[in-house]
Amino acid sequence: MSVRIRAVERGEGERLRGIAIAAKGHWGYDLDRVRQWGATGDYSDQALRQKEIYVAQVGKDAIGWAGLIPNGEVCWLDDLWVHPIWMGHGTGSRLFRHAADRAKALGASRMEWEAEPNALGFYEKMGGRYLRESEPNQWGRVLSIMGIAIER
Repeated sequence: MSVRIRAVERGEGERLRGIAIAAKGHWGYDLDRVRQWGATGDYSDQALRQKEIYVAQVGKDAIGWAGLIPNGEVCWLDDLWVHPIWMGHGTGSRLFRHAADRAKALGASRMEWEAEPNALGFYEKMGGRYLRESEPNQWGRVLSIMGIAIER
């Protein structure tokens, strides 16, 4: 089936939350803890308008999404989640490339993000390079901050 990338639509937040929870839960984390993590996020229409959100869709179903925060020279890839059923089918790559293209269109020279440890290989395949460590997150973990240069 054909995957289409589009802008987020009103009222879609809970579906995006579900995708994020399913994706994080796929990596073997305690499901109750993943649900608690998912419950802390704000997926209201107002919150989703605070960044650029791109949804991967097959037919009428959202199957993944990415969030980009424009900030001048550096755009921050705040989210990239693909439902586990669709992992390994190119959906994440398409979302990542779309975010990088948008960062370029917004005039950024770099895109950076915190990388989930289980996604490091994916990001390296996308050209991402380790830049530094993050501050400890809500789970007390320190993550790799990765980035790519954006060709103008």
